[in-house]
Amino acid sequence: MSVLGLVAMLTVGMTVDAEALPHEHTEPGTTPVDSSRPEDIQAYVTPEQTQATPIITRDSYSTATLVDLAGNEGITNYSSAVFTNNPDCTIQWPYAVGVPMTYGFGMRDGKMHEGTDFVPGAGAHIQAIADGVVSTSTENGGAYGVTVVINHLVDGQLVSTRYAHMEYGSRQVEAGDTVSVGQYVGRTGNTGRSFGAHLHLEVLKDGTTAIDPLPWLKEHSAC
Repeated sequence: MSVLGLVAMLTVGMTVDAEALPHEHTEPGTTPVDSSRPEDIQAYVTPEQTQATPIITRDSYSTATLVDLAGNEGITNYSSAVFTNNPDCTIQWPYAVGVPMTYGFGMRDGKMHEGTDFVPGAGAHIQAIADGVVSTSTENGGAYGVTVVINHLVDGQLVSTRYAHMEYGSRQVEAGDTVSVGQYVGRTGNTGRSFGAHLHLEVLKDGTTAIDPLPWLKEHSAC
């Protein structure tokens, strides 16, 4: 029976697209998450919830343009029906073209999932969503794995973005670096508490309070 159980676990692990990460982000005065305790770990597998649709022509973007751009950025899963990135905007999406998403912001099984998970395919280039200064760049971000955090000034307010689970050795920036919107910061990976290549993106108001990245990006990337 134990052998059959092990085989079943391996089968699930090899067939899912992505799993949402557990979070170590805490508010001031609260107790940090202990990633060594199973009860503190958030883990969700939802391949059926992936928002993927066929490539279509939209606005000035043609199918050929999307395919070419996606290929140049290492993106293997893409769809303009999910979102369309405008490279002329001062705030952009974390990928050059629309890609599927799995878990979003909100409660899951009694725990808070503080970001949005994007699944563009392993190795896809992640880009900075706005101009800013890198505050964290590490190969060992605990449950977040390879992580970059960037501080931005948006409408006069500090907003930070966290890019988690990147590939080992893929970081293109270091703490203290000034980055530009759309700049390549690393590759989509499967590090930390992750069971499939994906980007866990967080948007932190005032650098501390997690807010829903999806409506925030939809509002601010419309230039």
